[in-house]
Amino acid sequence: MEKIIGITRIRNESKIIKRTLDHVANLVDEIIVVDDCSTDNTALICKKHPKVSMVIENKTWESTSEGRNLAEGGLRQDAYVEAVGRGAKWVYCFDADEYADFEGIDFKADAYRLRLFDFYITEEDKDKPFYERKLMGPEFRDILMLFRVDRHIKFFQREPRVPGDYNIAQAGAVKHFGKAISIEEWESTCDYYINHRGDNGRFSKFKEKWQARKGKAIHTESDFGKKLIRWEDRHEDGIPLID
Repeated sequence: MEKIIGITRIRNESKIIKRTLDHVANLVDEIIVVDDCSTDNTALICKKHPKVSMVIENKTWESTSEGRNLAEGGLRQDAYVEAVGRGAKWVYCFDADEYADFEGIDFKADAYRLRLFDFYITEEDKDKPFYERKLMGPEFRDILMLFRVDRHIKFFQREPRVPGDYNIAQAGAVKHFGKAISIEEWESTCDYYINHRGDNGRFSKFKEKWQARKGKAIHTESDFGKKLIRWEDRHEDGIPLID
């Protein structure tokens, strides 16, 4: 099997990153972390993990929407370049709140879009740890997260730009817990998008959307007005997200 390196850009994820790294360790040969100006001990936790081969520590925080957009793409590119230098043949790009499986991935395509579903906090599980959430929205996004190394690949935002002749397939699935960590984290996420991703016309949709979500961490339906479903029902009830 060709070498797979996981890369991630994270900030202040000390409450969840150890568990995420443990999960990703089952999918890849090593992990490169970019710590984006964390003010907690996220970087230290990552440095101690046996599968983490490098922690790149960014010390300059860009707070504007345009600055954050450029920084997040650029920092992922830094991790990608390091992965190539360490002999990666495949790169898996993940976030700290994502738990993926590689079901159906045979590495015969050049890149894979993994199907991502948002989990939510409900009244029944609000006092449980995030990884015990049972319900998610039926909406999914297919995100390019796993790809064969090529010198022309470039990150500008969350997903990389890959060569035009790449054969891209859809396989694998992701449990996204970003909206389900805790009520406190939900409010923090709202504030992040309001304050750092919505301060001009180009990004105003982020600010408006997350302002409307403040104080609404506990869900009875998805953020898009759909009935919540279980993970095992995703094949039957999943629907493409039009946001």
